[in-house]
Amino acid sequence: MTKWSVVREPIGLTVNSANNLLVVSNRERKVQEFTTHGTFLQIIQLQLGTGSPRYAIHLANGEFVVSCYASLHCDHCVCLVDVKGAVIRRYGGQKGSQLTEMNEPAGLAVDKHGNIIVADESNNRLLVIDPSLTSAHEMSVSVDGGLKGPISLWYDKSHGRLYIGEWNGHRVIVIDHLKDFSTSQVKLSV
Repeated sequence: MTKWSVVREPIGLTVNSANNLLVVSNRERKVQEFTTHGTFLQIIQLQLGTGSPRYAIHLANGEFVVSCYASLHCDHCVCLVDVKGAVIRRYGGQKGSQLTEMNEPAGLAVDKHGNIIVADESNNRLLVIDPSLTSAHEMSVSVDGGLKGPISLWYDKSHGRLYIGEWNGHRVIVIDHLKDFSTSQVKLSV
Protein backbone atom coordinates (compact mmCIF):
# COMPACT_ATOMS: atom_id res chain seq x y z
CA MET A 1 0.00 0.00 0.00
CA THR A 2 1.20 3.49 -0.83
CA LYS A 3 -0.16 6.91 -0.03
CA TRP A 4 -0.05 9.93 -2.36
CA SER A 5 -0.59 13.57 -1.53
CA VAL A 6 -3.33 14.95 -3.74
CA VAL A 7 -5.63 17.97 -3.86
CA ARG A 8 -8.16 18.45 -1.07
CA GLU A 9 -11.36 16.44 -1.31
CA PRO A 10 -10.55 14.17 -4.25
CA ILE A 11 -13.91 13.16 -5.69
CA GLY A 12 -13.41 11.63 -9.13
CA LEU A 13 -10.78 9.16 -10.33
CA THR A 14 -10.27 8.12 -13.95
CA VAL A 15 -7.47 6.63 -16.02
CA ASN A 16 -6.41 8.14 -19.35
CA SER A 17 -5.10 6.42 -22.50
CA ALA A 18 -1.51 6.70 -21.21
CA ASN A 19 -2.65 4.72 -18.14
CA ASN A 20 -2.13 7.73 -15.89
CA LEU A 21 -4.49 8.51 -13.03
CA LEU A 22 -6.61 11.68 -13.09
CA VAL A 23 -7.71 12.99 -9.69
CA VAL A 24 -10.47 15.65 -9.54
CA SER A 25 -10.98 18.04 -6.63
CA ASN A 26 -14.36 19.77 -6.62
CA ARG A 27 -13.41 22.18 -3.83
CA GLU A 28 -10.20 23.39 -5.49
CA ARG A 29 -11.54 22.92 -9.06
CA LYS A 30 -8.40 21.09 -10.15
CA VAL A 31 -7.48 17.98 -12.11
CA GLN A 32 -4.18 16.32 -11.23
CA GLU A 33 -2.43 13.70 -13.35
CA PHE A 34 -0.17 11.02 -11.84
CA THR A 35 1.61 7.95 -13.15
CA THR A 36 0.44 4.64 -11.72
CA HIS A 37 3.45 4.79 -9.40
CA GLY A 38 2.35 8.14 -7.95
CA THR A 39 4.69 10.46 -9.82
CA PHE A 40 3.01 13.84 -10.26
CA LEU A 41 2.81 14.91 -13.94
CA GLN A 42 0.60 17.98 -14.20
CA ILE A 43 -2.20 20.01 -12.66
CA ILE A 44 -5.03 21.69 -14.54
CA GLN A 45 -6.67 24.58 -12.69
CA LEU A 46 -10.24 24.73 -13.96
CA GLN A 47 -11.31 28.29 -14.65
CA LEU A 48 -14.63 30.05 -14.14
CA GLY A 49 -17.54 28.40 -15.89
CA THR A 50 -16.65 24.86 -14.88
CA GLY A 51 -18.64 24.77 -11.64
CA SER A 52 -17.76 22.12 -9.07
CA PRO A 53 -16.14 19.27 -11.04
CA ARG A 54 -16.81 15.61 -10.30
CA TYR A 55 -15.13 13.56 -13.03
CA ALA A 56 -12.74 14.25 -15.90
CA ILE A 57 -11.82 12.35 -19.06
CA HIS A 58 -8.57 13.14 -20.89
CA LEU A 59 -9.20 13.16 -24.65
CA ALA A 60 -6.68 12.10 -27.30
CA ASN A 61 -6.30 15.73 -28.46
CA GLY A 62 -5.15 16.82 -24.98
CA GLU A 63 -8.43 18.46 -23.96
CA PHE A 64 -10.58 17.30 -21.04
CA VAL A 65 -14.29 16.61 -20.64
CA VAL A 66 -15.42 17.49 -17.11
CA SER A 67 -18.77 16.88 -15.41
CA CYS A 68 -19.81 19.66 -13.02
CA TYR A 69 -22.66 20.27 -10.64
CA ALA A 70 -24.15 23.33 -8.96
CA SER A 71 -21.89 26.24 -8.09
CA LEU A 72 -21.98 30.00 -8.37
CA HIS A 73 -20.52 29.93 -11.89
CA CYS A 74 -22.15 26.99 -13.64
CA ASP A 75 -24.97 24.71 -12.78
CA HIS A 76 -25.29 21.10 -13.87
CA CYS A 77 -23.20 20.77 -17.05
CA VAL A 78 -20.51 18.94 -18.98
CA CYS A 79 -17.59 21.14 -20.08
CA LEU A 80 -14.86 20.72 -22.64
CA VAL A 81 -11.73 22.40 -21.27
CA ASP A 82 -8.25 22.97 -22.65
CA VAL A 83 -4.94 22.06 -20.97
CA LYS A 84 -4.97 25.42 -19.15
CA GLY A 85 -8.44 24.73 -17.72
CA ALA A 86 -10.32 27.27 -19.86
CA VAL A 87 -13.83 26.29 -20.95
CA ILE A 88 -14.05 25.75 -24.71
CA ARG A 89 -17.69 24.59 -24.80
CA ARG A 90 -20.27 23.29 -22.40
CA TYR A 91 -23.56 21.41 -22.48
CA GLY A 92 -26.31 21.95 -19.95
CA GLY A 93 -26.31 24.64 -17.32
CA GLN A 94 -29.80 24.56 -15.91
CA LYS A 95 -30.82 22.00 -13.32
CA GLY A 96 -33.65 19.94 -14.75
CA SER A 97 -34.72 16.83 -16.63
CA GLN A 98 -35.07 18.02 -20.23
CA LEU A 99 -32.50 16.87 -22.81
CA THR A 100 -30.73 20.23 -22.53
CA GLU A 101 -30.59 19.97 -18.72
CA MET A 102 -29.00 17.71 -16.11
CA ASN A 103 -29.32 17.13 -12.40
CA GLU A 104 -25.99 16.24 -10.77
CA PRO A 105 -23.98 14.97 -13.75
CA ALA A 106 -21.31 12.57 -12.54
CA GLY A 107 -19.41 9.74 -14.26
CA LEU A 108 -18.25 10.10 -17.85
CA ALA A 109 -17.13 7.87 -20.71
CA VAL A 110 -16.25 8.54 -24.33
CA ASP A 111 -16.74 6.19 -27.29
CA LYS A 112 -14.58 5.83 -30.42
CA HIS A 113 -16.59 8.55 -32.20
CA GLY A 114 -16.10 11.08 -29.40
CA ASN A 115 -19.67 10.79 -28.09
CA ILE A 116 -19.77 11.47 -24.36
CA ILE A 117 -21.99 9.50 -22.03
CA VAL A 118 -22.73 11.08 -18.67
CA ALA A 119 -24.34 9.52 -15.61
CA ASP A 120 -27.09 12.04 -14.88
CA GLU A 121 -27.40 10.92 -11.27
CA SER A 122 -30.53 12.60 -9.90
CA ASN A 123 -32.41 12.15 -13.19
CA ASN A 124 -31.70 8.39 -13.04
CA ARG A 125 -30.53 8.29 -16.65
CA LEU A 126 -27.61 8.13 -19.01
CA LEU A 127 -27.31 11.09 -21.35
CA VAL A 128 -25.28 10.82 -24.57
CA ILE A 129 -23.84 14.13 -25.78
CA ASP A 130 -22.36 14.55 -29.26
CA PRO A 131 -18.64 15.49 -29.57
CA SER A 132 -19.47 19.14 -30.37
CA LEU A 133 -21.56 19.40 -27.16
CA THR A 134 -24.55 20.71 -29.12
CA SER A 135 -27.11 17.90 -28.86
CA ALA A 136 -27.95 14.89 -26.74
CA HIS A 137 -30.16 11.83 -26.48
CA GLU A 138 -31.03 9.61 -23.59
CA MET A 139 -29.73 6.05 -23.56
CA SER A 140 -32.52 3.97 -22.10
CA VAL A 141 -31.30 1.00 -20.07
CA SER A 142 -33.81 -1.82 -19.54
CA VAL A 143 -33.03 -3.05 -16.04
CA ASP A 144 -35.27 -4.03 -13.10
CA GLY A 145 -36.69 -0.84 -11.60
CA GLY A 146 -34.73 1.35 -14.03
CA LEU A 147 -31.52 3.13 -13.18
CA LYS A 148 -31.24 4.33 -9.59
CA GLY A 149 -28.74 7.11 -9.14
CA PRO A 150 -26.11 6.21 -11.74
CA ILE A 151 -22.93 7.88 -10.55
CA SER A 152 -19.88 6.17 -12.03
CA LEU A 153 -19.13 4.84 -15.50
CA TRP A 154 -16.33 2.93 -17.13
CA TYR A 155 -16.31 1.96 -20.79
CA ASP A 156 -14.07 -0.91 -21.85
CA LYS A 157 -13.77 -0.14 -25.57
CA SER A 158 -11.81 -3.28 -26.38
CA HIS A 159 -14.62 -5.51 -25.11
CA GLY A 160 -17.56 -3.21 -25.88
CA ARG A 161 -18.58 -3.25 -22.22
CA LEU A 162 -20.10 -0.38 -20.21
CA TYR A 163 -20.04 -0.54 -16.41
CA ILE A 164 -22.55 1.60 -14.51
CA GLY A 165 -22.19 2.08 -10.75
CA GLU A 166 -25.37 3.13 -8.97
CA TRP A 167 -25.56 5.21 -5.81
CA ASN A 168 -29.15 4.41 -4.86
CA GLY A 169 -29.48 1.02 -6.55
CA HIS A 170 -26.45 -0.42 -4.72
CA ARG A 171 -25.38 -2.37 -7.79
CA VAL A 172 -23.09 -2.39 -10.79
CA ILE A 173 -24.81 -2.85 -14.12
CA VAL A 174 -22.80 -4.28 -17.01
CA ILE A 175 -23.84 -3.79 -20.63
CA ASP A 176 -22.05 -6.05 -23.13
CA HIS A 177 -21.61 -5.70 -26.90
CA LEU A 178 -21.87 -1.90 -26.91
CA LYS A 179 -19.78 -0.68 -29.86
CA ASP A 180 -20.59 2.99 -29.29
CA PHE A 181 -23.14 5.25 -27.63
CA SER A 182 -25.21 5.97 -30.76
CA THR A 183 -28.02 3.61 -29.77
CA SER A 184 -30.80 5.07 -27.67
CA GLN A 185 -32.01 1.84 -26.07
CA VAL A 186 -30.00 -0.96 -24.50
CA LYS A 187 -31.42 -4.22 -23.19
CA LEU A 188 -29.55 -6.34 -20.73
CA SER A 189 -29.32 -10.05 -21.37
CA VAL A 190 -29.62 -11.92 -18.10
